[in-house]
Amino acid sequence: MLKICPLIDLFFTQEKCWTARAEKIAACGFSAIETWKGGNLDELKAMVSGGVELVSVVLNFANEAELAPCNPKNRAAFVDRIEKYAANALAVGCRQGIVTTGQQVGGLSYAAQRAALVEALAAAAEKIAGFGFTLNLEPLNTEVDHQGYLLSSAMDAVAIVRETGSDKIKILYDFYHITIMGGNQTEFLRFNWRDIGHFHAAGVPGRHEPAKGELNYPFVLAELERLGYSRYIGLEYFPLLPDERSLEETKNYFSAKIV
Repeated sequence: MLKICPLIDLFFTQEKCWTARAEKIAACGFSAIETWKGGNLDELKAMVSGGVELVSVVLNFANEAELAPCNPKNRAAFVDRIEKYAANALAVGCRQGIVTTGQQVGGLSYAAQRAALVEALAAAAEKIAGFGFTLNLEPLNTEVDHQGYLLSSAMDAVAIVRETGSDKIKILYDFYHITIMGGNQTEFLRFNWRDIGHFHAAGVPGRHEPAKGELNYPFVLAELERLGYSRYIGLEYFPLLPDERSLEETKNYFSAKIV
């Protein structure tokens, strides 16, 4: 059965203590969270001490040019980062993290950058092979939020993941980004859902509450459940409503398919 995990970085931001934020999310009826953090183990420990499970972390950001795996010069640094942040996540019981490709590299063809990405992902997966940890590669929209990012196609993301040859490399499928880049969600999910390790949800346009947008989440989530996906849907949106009300209304909106 599908489950929700709010992104702790975007809710109850008036609380500067991660434990207090986690406790407030738990008080809203959620047993799990995810975070954009990953580099500071003490912060991760503070989050889980609030009585929630940590489901996912971010392993590198799109604007960290020195770590972008699409640049062949960065492979060693990228692999080292993945090993460090995955170890931090595992220390608090989290077994997956999000990987970004980085921005396009001037002077290199798309084919060369794509090949470097496949090789870097495979090298990282091999480095942490004994961890039992999954890397989720994220395609982002390049129309609104992430101009110049290398990977905006969900289909290309599937191909890249498969080319790595590792069953510990999957896709982070963000409904917000994929809707902006063309949609056709249901057909894509029917053929490729097994290559997806984690999902994010937000309203389109604006990246606010999922109910305040053009995508029919109850429909696509019902299809996901029918297909056999039973893990988490991450809430990565900027709430317009007060936090408690926003989370409650989103839970109710998804209620037919998510506990």
